[in-house]
Amino acid sequence: MAELRARWLSFYAANVEPVYKETFSHIEKLIIGTLIVSAGAHVSSEEPAIQLFGYLRHGLVGRGVMLVGVIILLLNFVDGLTKLAKVNWHVAWQLLMSLCYIAVSIRLVQLILAFRGGE
Repeated sequence: MAELRARWLSFYAANVEPVYKETFSHIEKLIIGTLIVSAGAHVSSEEPAIQLFGYLRHGLVGRGVMLVGVIILLLNFVDGLTKLAKVNWHVAWQLLMSLCYIAVSIRLVQLILAFRGGE
């Protein structure tokens, strides 16, 4: 029984744990990027109650924040594509994963904006 447990722990440390870490790292970056994009969209669509830096154009600042969020999402997407390219998977599977990433990113931004609108 001890040998079986040792084999399982060895298999888990070599195969399962790195995949989990990588997956949750990408999910974390996806959530951060979408939160930044939705915050920028919220600022550019509505006049905020407080003025942080004087009389800046909030639409312009919001678009700048959205640009930073989109850059984070694109960098995470490119990082994921390079890691998918290293894995010997079929191209159709890689395209499906890419489309799912884009769809989830867009949907998360929509959901966050919808929840913010309900305040």
